[in-house]
Amino acid sequence: MSLSKNQMISIVVVIAVVIVVVAAVLATSDNGGKDDSKQYDEKGVTVTTFVDYNGNTADLKFDKVPERVVCGCNTALNLLLYLGLGDHIVGVYYDEEPVWDEVKDEYDKLVERIGEKDADGSKHTSKNISTDVLLSWQPDLVIGWVSWTNDGLGSESFWNENGANVMSLNTMTSDKYRNLTVMKTDYDNIGMIFDIKDKTDALYNQIVDVYNGVVQKMGKSDVTYALVDGAVNTEKGTVWAYKDSNFVASLLNGMGMKNAFPNGGQVSLAKVYEVIGTTDIDMIIYITYGSVTLEKSEASWESDPDLAKCSAIKNGHTIGMKLSASYGSSPELLDVIQQVSEYVTKLTKS
Repeated sequence: MSLSKNQMISIVVVIAVVIVVVAAVLATSDNGGKDDSKQYDEKGVTVTTFVDYNGNTADLKFDKVPERVVCGCNTALNLLLYLGLGDHIVGVYYDEEPVWDEVKDEYDKLVERIGEKDADGSKHTSKNISTDVLLSWQPDLVIGWVSWTNDGLGSESFWNENGANVMSLNTMTSDKYRNLTVMKTDYDNIGMIFDIKDKTDALYNQIVDVYNGVVQKMGKSDVTYALVDGAVNTEKGTVWAYKDSNFVASLLNGMGMKNAFPNGGQVSLAKVYEVIGTTDIDMIIYITYGSVTLEKSEASWESDPDLAKCSAIKNGHTIGMKLSASYGSSPELLDVIQQVSEYVTKLTKS
């Protein structure tokens, strides 16, 4: 039976419609059934963050997942890359140190897309930034240091008027808020903003599981640690130590350990020798940045005959940690506390 011209046209139209519908369904399924540019529900998403070092807060309101994010600190950069959000990042400033090894591949993709550090016209710089340059990047969200004042990079209201939300990670604001509970709010906020709560919950739970495991291993054991800023200052004869209010120190203290230098600051070598001769130091975490590497830091202790007597040096219980991780909320904490767990296992069995 032959078909009329009109019948042929009708069949072609139906086939075309079917192809369009199937293509739309496949496109949706390839993206996990979610379009990042899609509006949230009618209420949108609101998160609360600290805006200064005095504990004052602000509510950030979002009606869609941010698509043009600028990272103004390595802590936020590592976190977003680890969570698979590199495609949302359009600029990076204050990128002062190498990224965490676990996110190096994602970082390389980002650099290829937005430019090398400090290149002319790049959107990637290792230095701080001016308000005008940051505006030119047209962000809809900036995550950086607490600098959202008229004297800094501009107030929160200024950025809202220019179509952007600005925030700092809560653990980076004040000594009072550097703990696991506040880190949870950072992960919850990022999870809600980018609609990836399952990923941020999983990361937090991983860290807490290792943390709780160390607590159980510790029991009533005595373990003393030192959290120090890289190498010994041989000219001044001092070691810079981080006090109990540091984020990582608060975690270690919560595990049941003791900070060898709870008041921190510049500690004389004479005082360090005294601690080694009395309570000793079972574990050392070296903060690394720039040219201050783990290798150089370890060498500066090993080359001093008295510092080399330290138990941590003799037993190889030393850990390198990037400066960005010491502020809290960095995924690099996974590496750090896993190494801590390994050393605690050895120390509590000896």
